[in-house]
Amino acid sequence: MKIYLRKRSYFTFRGVESYALDLLGETPYSLMKKRLDAEDLPDLLAGDYVLLDPVYPFLTRETLFSFLEGREGSYYFTGGEVHRHGFSVSRSPRIRTDELGQGLFSLGDYPAVLAAATSLSEKIHADCGALVEKGAEISFCSELSEGAIVQRGARLVGACRVGKNAEIGAGSRLVESSVGAGSSLSHSVLDHAEVGEGCTVGPFAYLRAGTKVGNRCRIGDFVELKNAVIGAECKIAHLAYVGDADLGERGNVGCGAVFVNYNGKTKSRVRVGKGCFIGSNCNLIAPLTLGDGAFVAAGTTLTRDLSEDDFCIGRCRETVKPHRGRRYYDP
Repeated sequence: MKIYLRKRSYFTFRGVESYALDLLGETPYSLMKKRLDAEDLPDLLAGDYVLLDPVYPFLTRETLFSFLEGREGSYYFTGGEVHRHGFSVSRSPRIRTDELGQGLFSLGDYPAVLAAATSLSEKIHADCGALVEKGAEISFCSELSEGAIVQRGARLVGACRVGKNAEIGAGSRLVESSVGAGSSLSHSVLDHAEVGEGCTVGPFAYLRAGTKVGNRCRIGDFVELKNAVIGAECKIAHLAYVGDADLGERGNVGCGAVFVNYNGKTKSRVRVGKGCFIGSNCNLIAPLTLGDGAFVAAGTTLTRDLSEDDFCIGRCRETVKPHRGRRYYDP
């Protein structure tokens, strides 16, 4: 007997049909299609079939066919119908469907269905050797390796990958992102980004689309990376913006450094060689290229390329006027 799904909504929330609501990275429609080996509703129905609305996201084929067993003829039930050749559905009775489990028939049911999804996701990933704490939400299409830990309050959306013994801290959010083995995240956001092995990220770091962080890197608190490729063993410890940039291995980016990638019309790229040092409160005005081992002293605004091992200091000397402070500030 064939199983068909039709896209029929029982309610709409903020413009989203019930069959398209997010259940940990999947929709009720896609979950039922996979779990039941169901087909989309064809233009012409023929033969014996079960026609379901996408309101039983965790229904299995075994449960469904157990429900059908021993019931003759055609009949309706909430969220579906059974048609057998030679029997009229229009004249058939409606029957109870308690044994089919939780149904998504109103917005009030959504929290319970989401809780069921979370519980099922925890079990699936625990079977792979990962620990998902209560209160974490992991999509069904995410992959957690053995020894991985996802703390309460963390959320993995879409096809995320977490490596062996990696730890995703409370409050972190990953969207279609990957974290390598042995890395740890603390209260951070990864949005279509990649983090290598043995890295520490956060707290409160934001890795935006296109970012790739190499192995054994330190990405610290309030660091934002955007479309940036960070080489192995780099340190960007705190309060920095690195956008549209390539940073070579063993580089250091100081506190308050900004890669200035936008001039109001176009975005340009900064390319930094291996072993470079970018001091605190530096501004790198793209497009720029820094050779291996270049050193940019704190407080510098850099507008020209540097060759290998160049030292650049671009700040003015201080002018000190004794006993003049009171003229400008007298509390």
